[in-house]
Amino acid sequence: MRALGSDVSPNKLVAELKMWRTQHTGSFLVLEGKDDRRFWTTRCHHDCQLVEGNGKSNVVRGLLRLDEIEFAGALGLVDSNHDHLAGRPVLSPNIVATDAHDLECLLCRSSALDSVLAEFGERDKIDRFEQEAGEDVRTALLRRGLVFGRLTWVARQHAPSTPPLPVRRFVDEASWEMDEDQLFLEAADRLEMDESILRHQVAELPQADPWHVVRGHELIELLRIGLRRRLGNLPTSTGVQAIGQVLRAAMPEQELRATIMWRDMARWEASNTPYRVLPS
Repeated sequence: MRALGSDVSPNKLVAELKMWRTQHTGSFLVLEGKDDRRFWTTRCHHDCQLVEGNGKSNVVRGLLRLDEIEFAGALGLVDSNHDHLAGRPVLSPNIVATDAHDLECLLCRSSALDSVLAEFGERDKIDRFEQEAGEDVRTALLRRGLVFGRLTWVARQHAPSTPPLPVRRFVDEASWEMDEDQLFLEAADRLEMDESILRHQVAELPQADPWHVVRGHELIELLRIGLRRRLGNLPTSTGVQAIGQVLRAAMPEQELRATIMWRDMARWEASNTPYRVLPS
């Protein structure tokens, strides 16, 4: 793994990769951050160097500049975020995006979520919840995450830099139910918008793949709250990082290989022989 430090910029990324190329003849997989690096460390080719780019913008801008100088063997892997919803294309043949909003969404969509429930949940509580709710935990988690995701989708159209509202403020720990009225009220206040208008705009959003609407860090925080009492007995000392660690470790290889992301990475390899990023 190659680390650039917290002061990385697109120019520094380009400069460092050019320097590292004098020592390394294999490929570079440029990732957004530490969690991505942790996930890919045991899932990439032995001749592939992982590089932390410190954010999507740095990775995208850095790869575009590498394209300009025809630098070979570097692939950027980024979260789709809201690009899919906005219809924004991937800007370079040397960049691949996740086929969900981000890596955490991809993991929650997979059977890795079952491993988290087995590790931190209580089977009797989970069974009772699913029977009373009439839906499984994954569906319930997705439904809760969609409330936050749709609000963010609208908010970003009005104020792209608006910070997200903290999940825990609007979710009751005992019941795992959300206070949507308070959530919309505070969101409307932040956007300086009438609440009824905000609700109308959320209701009028186009149909979209829900896994592109929800956001991974909110899903994991929602899951953590649910595991505290409704789905388990999670200690307060166990945070989202521990849940994320289990998710990353538990992602089955066959499910990863079935993703669009993996297919696009394999396609990049076929067009960039002899560079390899995926394991043999």
